[in-house]
Amino acid sequence: MEEVFGTFWRDVLGDDDDDDDDDDDECVRIKRPAREGDADRRAVLDPRVNHPEINKRSFVGVVRGEDGDGTVDVLYRTREGKATSARVRADDAHEGFLGKVLESWTATVGAEEEEEERTTGAEEGNGTARRRRRGASELSTSAERTIKTAIKMNGKSDIVTVEQMETLREALPAMYRMREWTLAYSTKRDGISLKSLYRRASGKANTVLLVSDSGGAIFGAFCTEAWKVHSRYGGTGESFVFTLAPEGVKYAWSGANDYYMLGAADSLSVGGGSAHAIRLEEDLLQGSSGECETFQSPPLASENMFRTARIELWSLE
Repeated sequence: MEEVFGTFWRDVLGDDDDDDDDDDDECVRIKRPAREGDADRRAVLDPRVNHPEINKRSFVGVVRGEDGDGTVDVLYRTREGKATSARVRADDAHEGFLGKVLESWTATVGAEEEEEERTTGAEEGNGTARRRRRGASELSTSAERTIKTAIKMNGKSDIVTVEQMETLREALPAMYRMREWTLAYSTKRDGISLKSLYRRASGKANTVLLVSDSGGAIFGAFCTEAWKVHSRYGGTGESFVFTLAPEGVKYAWSGANDYYMLGAADSLSVGGGSAHAIRLEEDLLQGSSGECETFQSPPLASENMFRTARIELWSLE
């Protein structure tokens, strides 16, 4: 279950504020605020009172409460740019932008819980013995579920079928599902070069990385910041990793750490901890995949140390 819901709300939630049009659209790294002392005794916001300080400009994300009382923490920035949060009940009927946020968050979480119950129940019914992990959910196939609106594609994949891409689209957070897929980088089209991947990924904040290896495995990641060389990890809790072959499984952020994605001069990595979920070396010919705490995911490739067959990076625009 993805516990953070946020970023790029301008695309899906309108707002009546007269904000400037030149807002910075970078994703924000979301962390659960420290909950010590008075933080645990914060009052729940009254739904009868308007809260104009929480708007499309200041909003960061929503974090599920840990007390099981139906409360969530809405993360936002003050006018001075300081990170803060407010506690609300998810089912309270707030007005304005906050109400739209809570309505969308509740709908998304409810759909994910329903899907998780459905897939878990199906596994128990047919005796499937595969070990379940927190945040893991089976990706449906096109035969199981039909998406009425055809996926918009600018380019053709040499790794996955259109049906598999539709499966991936359904696994995305709701706000990204209707976006057009544009092939930003392909080893077949653009050559085998990490520098070329970074160059062609410049400014593309929401991407799907696809990798096929020599053993026939197909896997990848959804990331929410542009790939570039940087000294720290980036991204948000909306990120996830997945496999499409030999089976389709999505692994959402576990909350164990915030090592979502890291672009280095000599490698590209998704997830972290004792091992990366995906690590591609500078030559893009080889990589590694291990037990990753960020997504509580098992090795995604056919082997822990694998040789790549093809790599693609798709931008959601």
